Amino acid sequence: MRTSPRLPAEYFEARYVVPQPGRTLIVGSKLFGEREDRRERYKDVVGVDMQEGPGVDRVLNLEDPLPDDLGRFDHVECMSVLEHSRRPWLLAANIQKLMRKGATIYLSVPFVWRVHDYPGDYFRFTQDGVQVLFPAIKWHRMANASDVLKMNNTVPTIDEYGHPYMARTEVLGFGVRV
Repeated sequence: MRTSPRLPAEYFEARYVVPQPGRTLIVGSKLFGEREDRRERYKDVVGVDMQEGPGVDRVLNLEDPLPDDLGRFDHVECMSVLEHSRRPWLLAANIQKLMRKGATIYLSVPFVWRVHDYPGDYFRFTQDGVQVLFPAIKWHRMANASDVLKMNNTVPTIDEYGHPYMARTEVLGFGVRV
């Protein structure tokens, strides 16, 4: 990670995200383009994705019933994944089932962003929507990207009409399984 974060998610992560040590689950771990392999940040980690490819240890659709051999986790990362789920309420419920009590979760999900397939793009979320999907999580910090930009003293781009424009606005959250 950069020593001085510039993107809202990097700033949020550097300031608020403190993963619980132990076994980590990366949901949506398939690597695309220049995407960082976040598995490299952890010693005991499993990368799960719906599609085979680099960065994927297990091919699973976490909307489906969970396999018995996956186990439980101390930390979960679910970054830019929920919008690709046809049934995000099932995905969220299964993520919570995979978390031990006291496990942490770092989540990012778009609120405003272009449509992007993988294999589909179905939803956008608000902070309230994320909280409804994850009732077993006590969120220590939630923000949308514009909040983080303000905290980081960053000014959004101005469009041709003089309005603030952000190519991507996302909900960022860090919480603990209760």
